Amino acid sequence: MKKILSIFSLLFIFSCNQGNETTTPAANDSVSYAEHTGEPGAVSLNNGSKWKADTITNRNVLELKTMADNFRIKPFPSVQDYQLVGNDLKAGIDTMLSQCKMKGSDHEALHHWLEPVLKNVNDLKNTSDSAAGRQLFSLIDGQLRNYKNYFE
Repeated sequence: MKKILSIFSLLFIFSCNQGNETTTPAANDSVSYAEHTGEPGAVSLNNGSKWKADTITNRNVLELKTMADNFRIKPFPSVQDYQLVGNDLKAGIDTMLSQCKMKGSDHEALHHWLEPVLKNVNDLKNTSDSAAGRQLFSLIDGQLRNYKNYFE
C-alpha cells in the first residue's frame, strides 16, 4: 500500500509541475515542519496563517466535498456503495491532479493535506467490509471538511 501511495505522490508532484518554470519559494513561504504533529502527511498552518490555494484547486476540493456531502446522507450504505464513492472520489482527485498549477510551499502544504485523503480513498475503493468503509469514509470526510482550516 505504501508503494501505491508513493507512486501517486510522485505522479502528483510531476503533474503539478508539468509545463511550469521552476521557482524558488521565498524564505517566508517555507513549510514550518516544527508545527507538524510528526504524522506523515500532517499539514500545519503557515506560521499561523492559511496557505494560499489557487481557484482551480479550491474548486476541485469543493467538488470532492460535495461528493462526500451527497454520500453522507445515504441511510445504510453497502460495501458496494463505499466502493463506488471511493471510485468517484478517486476520479475527482485525478481531475484535481491533472489541473494542478500550484507551486512552492503552498503546493507542498497541499501535498501534506492530500496524502492521507488519497491513501484513504484508495483503501475505500477496495474495501470489502461496510464497517471498514464507514470508518474510511469518516476519515476522508473529516479531512475534506478540514481543508478550509488550512487553505484559502
